[in-house]
Amino acid sequence: MSVKIIHICEDEKFINSAIMQFEFCFSGCNTFYVVQSQIKTDFVHVKPQEFVHPCTKKQLINIAETIEKSVIVVLHSLSVPFYDFVLQLPKENPVVWFCFGFEVYNDKNYYKTQNLFDKITWSKFPDLQVSQKKRIKELIRPYYRLVNKRLPLSSQEYKRKVIKRIDFLGSSFKEEFDFVSKLIKEKKYFFDYWYYPIEQILNVSASFKPLKKTILIGNSGTNTGNHLDVFDKIKSFNLIAEQIVVPLNYGDSRYIDIILNEGQLHFSDKFLPLRQFISLQEYNTILEEVGIAIFNNRRQQAIGNTIALLWLGAKVFLSKQNSFYDFLKRTGIYIYCYETDLNEQSCNQFLSLEQVEHNKTILFSLLNQEKLAVELQNQIYRINV
Repeated sequence: MSVKIIHICEDEKFINSAIMQFEFCFSGCNTFYVVQSQIKTDFVHVKPQEFVHPCTKKQLINIAETIEKSVIVVLHSLSVPFYDFVLQLPKENPVVWFCFGFEVYNDKNYYKTQNLFDKITWSKFPDLQVSQKKRIKELIRPYYRLVNKRLPLSSQEYKRKVIKRIDFLGSSFKEEFDFVSKLIKEKKYFFDYWYYPIEQILNVSASFKPLKKTILIGNSGTNTGNHLDVFDKIKSFNLIAEQIVVPLNYGDSRYIDIILNEGQLHFSDKFLPLRQFISLQEYNTILEEVGIAIFNNRRQQAIGNTIALLWLGAKVFLSKQNSFYDFLKRTGIYIYCYETDLNEQSCNQFLSLEQVEHNKTILFSLLNQEKLAVELQNQIYRINV
């Protein structure tokens, strides 16, 4: 069966894995356009290949106007520079949107910002809310257009029009697909897609290291990690862990400074912030020593970290408001609830070897490269009927 797939993306680290997976399944059938504000000779993250091309927003429009109607279009996220391209596509072209999350969670018109934050974090980092006047203007704009036909679409109306044009919503698991579908209030077909097979995340043949002496909190220096609330919850615990590792090598500098001060205040010499970028191999070496991992993210984030930690034998706590928690719970993984399960006793009791092997068996059955390749092929073939 002949397949042609055009990918629209930005210079993101996830794209290399997408290239690998799609080329493995559909060799020679893919063209990737990396959208830039102005053409640069080198990418920061995406590895150059003959079918990977830099592209401006204007050039993207030209592609849409000349595209063959049988081509499948895959959007790796839904960034603003993609909007015009999507609306210029012929209606015959199937469009798949792999949602990264920021498209809805960072948009106050779709998601209430306060829902991302725990109490202490929200009190210290209150977000600027959309003004009531602006909300009212957005609500009455469609009715005003009945009188004034020339009234242009607002940015929010334009975004909704773009989303309406999309046929398939891609997500790593059904729980997140259902949640995003509810937020955008659109019915889409589910496209099940994982950016990283488990073999790409870590060495699946490495031996298990039973000596666990570290607690890990969060995955980055961004306030959606709600670090301050985690610190407040565990600061009085008598912890047997020798170190409390907190990755802070990227994120908001003001937020990171506060986390550094609070971490040092509460945990003294046990507090070990990671400030410098390190290789994946070095990072996995640190993760091998983690017995307890705590992620207080209220949305799906740090999926790769969570999978790696579960595989390496960590006891992982996720917020019950995180759709990834629901997915792991449904699949039978030993996963723990941040809100209800995290206490001094649970922080000092690591997973048994049997529990670790149980988690690894399930993770491999779900996320091995061969299985994901078969699923990707089947889904593309269903679109390309």
